[in-house]
Amino acid sequence: MNETREFQEIAHCGGQVIFTVSSDHEGRRSYQVTWQSSRPVPAALYAIYALREGVPVADLPMGGIGSPWPEPPVPGCVPVFIASDSEGKFGFQCPRCEQYWRTRGGISLCPYCGVRAERHEFLSAAQRVYVRLYCERLDEALSAGEDGAHVIDMDAVADAAGKDVEKPPFYYAEQSQQKQFDCSACGEFHDILGRFAYCSVCGTRNDLSELEGSIIPAIRDDLNRGAVPSGCLKDIGSAFDTFVGQYAGQMIRNRPMRSGRRERIGKMRFHDLAATRKELLGGFDIDICEGLTEAEIATATRSFQRRHVYEHNGGEVDEKYLRDSGDTSVRLKQSIRETQAGVHEFANIVLRMARNLHRGFHDIYEPAKGAIDRYETEKRRQATLQRQHGGQSRIPSVNTANPQLRGK
Repeated sequence: MNETREFQEIAHCGGQVIFTVSSDHEGRRSYQVTWQSSRPVPAALYAIYALREGVPVADLPMGGIGSPWPEPPVPGCVPVFIASDSEGKFGFQCPRCEQYWRTRGGISLCPYCGVRAERHEFLSAAQRVYVRLYCERLDEALSAGEDGAHVIDMDAVADAAGKDVEKPPFYYAEQSQQKQFDCSACGEFHDILGRFAYCSVCGTRNDLSELEGSIIPAIRDDLNRGAVPSGCLKDIGSAFDTFVGQYAGQMIRNRPMRSGRRERIGKMRFHDLAATRKELLGGFDIDICEGLTEAEIATATRSFQRRHVYEHNGGEVDEKYLRDSGDTSVRLKQSIRETQAGVHEFANIVLRMARNLHRGFHDIYEPAKGAIDRYETEKRRQATLQRQHGGQSRIPSVNTANPQLRGK
């Protein structure tokens, strides 16, 4: 992601919400609500039910054009349309950790803390103000003396974004964050603060895809271009320490355990392979060394201990290294050195341990299979279309319908 885009305001997609109010021959008032837009920007839409006071209470699955909508969960609820920003994304905010992110909309959990909730519970503070004002405008329309159309002009909202002008009453905008990624399991777009997160749709964490696809390859490239091998070894050890820390932090936050264990894991640094393996295996039944030979475990143990020597002892062997590494090939005070091949081997082993942890974590916190299956089905369909059209992508454009509802 271009760093200059961090925390930039992203305008609303615009459009109009139109309440068309009419009266029957007995004077009973009813309304039809329509959303429409003609701005040349991406636009998406979803709906929720809200109390007349403007309190969100449930999602409203809209279905296709002409499809009946489900009955409101509480009598008297009104449908509220929530449109995307001008990039076709929606902002959300977690009710537990209060962190903000953007995605395409079909969410079920917070990407930061993992708490699960319905989509309407993740509305941002600005969106909640919009919902309240929307319900107030509907009440005004129904209370007006004459039939006719009443408009909420979101084009004016979009035009005010990023400008030093008085904002219209319904004004809100979204904000770009620091890291944009597509979930490796279900393909959903995310724009998050920081680097590591859950997918807010299927629940798969992105740490492994970051480690495999970006962090370790970058270290390998540096190594192959002549970087000092000991420095690359330290970087790999630090990356693994961070990787394990992310998963451990989520488990101690979201899984019941005794306070002593929570405190112990919370303070751990994960460069002691034996202690890390014991803690994860005993507390969560996850063996990060599953499938590794004893020789590979010894290599990883030695490499993690060498990282400590480089960081804290200038590369000279100390008694701690001799005691904890099991390395009998060196003597006290000897300067140790790494080879390019040895560091690549360490990277290979670290990736295998990371995959073991990722797989074990998601045996406990299972991703949403439906979202993943739909993504895999769509990938197969696109691959078939590309073969049929000589390798040219035939991904269809998004057509956002103008849903309508008659209410009372």
